[in-house]
Amino acid sequence: MQDSSLGLMQFHDHHQQYLYGSSASPYLPHHHGFIHTNEDHPCTGKDVPELPEPATVGIVGQMEEASGARGDGGVPVEERKDAGMRVEEEEAEEEDAHGMRMIALLMECAVAMSVGNLADANGALLELSQMASPYAPSCGERLVAYFARAMAARLMSSWVGVCAPLQLAPPACTAIHAAFRAFYNVAPFARSAYLACNQAILEAFRGKRLVHVVDLDIVPGGALQWLSLLPALAARPGGPPVLRVTGFGVSASALHDAGNQLAALASKLGIPFEFYAVAKRPGDVVDAVTDLPSRRPGEAVAVHWLRHALYDAAGDDDVTMRLMRWLEPKVLTLVEQERGPAGGDGGQFLDRFVSALHHYSAVFDVLGAARPADEDASRHLVENGVLGREIGNVLAVAGPARSGRERFGSWQEELARNGFLRASGGGRAQLLAGACPAALGYTVADDHGGTVRLGWKGTPLYAVSTWTWCAPPHARA
Repeated sequence: MQDSSLGLMQFHDHHQQYLYGSSASPYLPHHHGFIHTNEDHPCTGKDVPELPEPATVGIVGQMEEASGARGDGGVPVEERKDAGMRVEEEEAEEEDAHGMRMIALLMECAVAMSVGNLADANGALLELSQMASPYAPSCGERLVAYFARAMAARLMSSWVGVCAPLQLAPPACTAIHAAFRAFYNVAPFARSAYLACNQAILEAFRGKRLVHVVDLDIVPGGALQWLSLLPALAARPGGPPVLRVTGFGVSASALHDAGNQLAALASKLGIPFEFYAVAKRPGDVVDAVTDLPSRRPGEAVAVHWLRHALYDAAGDDDVTMRLMRWLEPKVLTLVEQERGPAGGDGGQFLDRFVSALHHYSAVFDVLGAARPADEDASRHLVENGVLGREIGNVLAVAGPARSGRERFGSWQEELARNGFLRASGGGRAQLLAGACPAALGYTVADDHGGTVRLGWKGTPLYAVSTWTWCAPPHARA
């Protein structure tokens, strides 16, 4: 018979503790936040298009159909067909020329900005502002519009003389969560990354009675990832484990919402459950013993980190690494964007610009293929609320001269340097192949060293790596 004390839902933060059943719903309205690009004030700027998808597909067929219906003996069908094809070709040439001009202007602006020539950068942005719209039917033009907005923000901060570090308003966590959930539904990358990470965590927890998941930033996805993990834990042979989840995040209210959802599901599934909310970034932890729950003997710990550029979710990289080492996880799952060194957030501006352009042009192409309708609301929510925000932070804020700190060149290299070993992929690439079908253009690559890369038409976009702590206990930082 199960101990009755295990059926009690517990909810903690590092200042207070809440006890409640499935009907309780504690809520903290106070929230904190960091890097945020103000999207309420549109900026002009330039963007780099993936050249537009032809908008005239089907025109010739429609003309032939209409002609056949009239049967008026007018212009011969072949001549009408040739005229339609010429119109289509002319429109395509105009779109190509428009796209090439936008690319050229965007590159001119980036080069001028990289050498401090703000006047020329401004001239290019003024022209781009008349050419690109975030509501255009072309993926490339929409991409250019968001890059132009980011470049304009950088230009303004350079002119005004605002420099390292930029103080930005807290992110609107509710808006970020809604946009990220749309991204989860529209494109398969977040779903696939969650699937791979949960599979690695389930393997690490096999046979363990006491398990602890530490999410280093729970705000973007909320409880989304862990709502799919709990049923798998409940279905384990021998019964579910005693589950503890600790969530870090810049919004206390978002943390409590996630905790409530998980507690309610755990109650339904009969999983003994505790949730700890730590309303700060992992890089702001001064004393892990004070901020985190005490370690239970025999407890298996899994650390998860979805790295993104929506805002500064980590804080100081060295402090974050110390926290990871202190936790001594049985498994650490790391999801990163493939945007070059430091996730594309460090180094010189021009290198960061080129890496971001390469990465986001492919992601915009994915969204355009998944939701081709000109006015798809979900796609626009993702482009504006996720990708546009990230582009703004990468170009207008990131970099040691503006963020005020140096970033790790490569988190994977730093993990290997700090006592972590790569864990085997365990066939996760095959598992993800079904979620990212090659027939639609997605690519899944396994480097056979614990990292699976998700991409689009051969371009790697996201990397999922798994690690395990192997240093002796006395090496804890």
